[in-house]
Amino acid sequence: MKRRIICAQEANEVEIQFRDKSYVATFNMKSVRYLQEELDHAKGETISYEHFAAMALYSGIKVNHPDIAREEANALILTMRPADVNDIVDEYTQSVNGVSVKQNQEELKKVIAQILGKTGGI
Repeated sequence: MKRRIICAQEANEVEIQFRDKSYVATFNMKSVRYLQEELDHAKGETISYEHFAAMALYSGIKVNHPDIAREEANALILTMRPADVNDIVDEYTQSVNGVSVKQNQEELKKVIAQILGKTGGI
C-alpha cells in the first residue's frame, strides 16, 4: 500500500484596513463554501473580474465577520486600487489551489474556470 503524506498549511489570511474599518479575510474551506453559495446565486450570469473578486473577498471576510453584507464587499472592491484587488484574488486562488496568480497566469485561468463551472465566464 502506498502511503501519501500531506503537509497541511494554514489558510491564507489578509487584513484589509479601509478608512475606519478593518477586516480579516481568511481563505479556508469555509470561505470556499461561501464562494460556492455566491456562485450558485449567479448561475447563468457572466461574472466580471471585479464581481468575482468581490465574491472572493466577501467569502473570506464572512469567515471572521458573519454579519458582512454582499453589498459591502462589492463596495470595498470597487473603491480599491486594482493592485489590491489582484492581491485578494491571488491570496484566494493560492489558498485554494496552491498556485499564485503572480507565479502563473495560465494556471489562474484554469482555477477560476473550475471555480466558476457552468455559471458563466469572466
